[in-house]
Amino acid sequence: MPETIAPDIRDRKTITHEDVLGLNFIRKPSKFYFRGHFREGLRSRIIQILDPRDVRIETRGVMREGIRRYPLARPLRMLRIFRRPVAALNDLKDEILNYQILQEHLPAAYFAASSEFLVDYEKPGGREIVLCGLQKFVDGESLDPWNPRILESVKAYYRTRAPREHTDPEAFAARKVNVLQQHTQAVIRHLKNMAHKTRRIPDLAGIGNILFTLSATIHLVDINNISRISVDSAIPIDDKGYPACDKSIEALALLERGVLGRPVDSQEELYRIFLNPERMRRVRKIEKKFHARIARGDYPSPEKTGLTTNA
Repeated sequence: MPETIAPDIRDRKTITHEDVLGLNFIRKPSKFYFRGHFREGLRSRIIQILDPRDVRIETRGVMREGIRRYPLARPLRMLRIFRRPVAALNDLKDEILNYQILQEHLPAAYFAASSEFLVDYEKPGGREIVLCGLQKFVDGESLDPWNPRILESVKAYYRTRAPREHTDPEAFAARKVNVLQQHTQAVIRHLKNMAHKTRRIPDLAGIGNILFTLSATIHLVDINNISRISVDSAIPIDDKGYPACDKSIEALALLERGVLGRPVDSQEELYRIFLNPERMRRVRKIEKKFHARIARGDYPSPEKTGLTTNA
């Protein structure tokens, strides 16, 4: 009997190890264990690549100091499978250029690098070229620009993770926050420089797109949705109908205000244009319609949108 082709992995609600092994471009048997990541994106499916030994410890537990513990297996890498097909190799020029620009303007310490590759994906109904990426795993927490108490949340995170021998968790948290603020200031400076020189900005708006770590570093993990910055009156939207450019610049201002604790310069070019109250009102209307479509499951499919960055 002919081998049955598994349902398209990009459409599955959950992804298991067996689902990934069913992909025609994954070697079988595999020395790795795969499972879907708890964070999910509109543009890609994200899969953890794990060491099976770590998974066994996670499920069976390990004795430490007389207590059986179940430490969560730490991914070796993240496998990202992009939802949209690649109609032609020429379509990837903008994708490659955007990543090169990000690499040039943002130090490697501040983003999760990815090695990207194309696969000939066999799916129900035929085959198609799909872009995938093997991305560095960042063990961190979301630095959410939209959290009005973002700095308090960060401080609370560090207070609860002060070493047992540390007698002053408040002082430990204060030192960590100070280091994080220094890194955040550097990232904001680099991103503004990128915006001014290249008229491009990465997606900072999505929750989970920016992570901070226990060592107080900051990392951008959504490196593929990079918007062109247009200063005319039209509101650019990305391939899903989201005003990613405007919302990313707003998120940049919120990080500057919330994490650094300082007012933004409303006369600075980016903020003067994109934080204009009337423009922000129009952006909110587009954003509201976008979220209403997502709630209905009604948004442009990859086949309809191709690789267009902004509508």
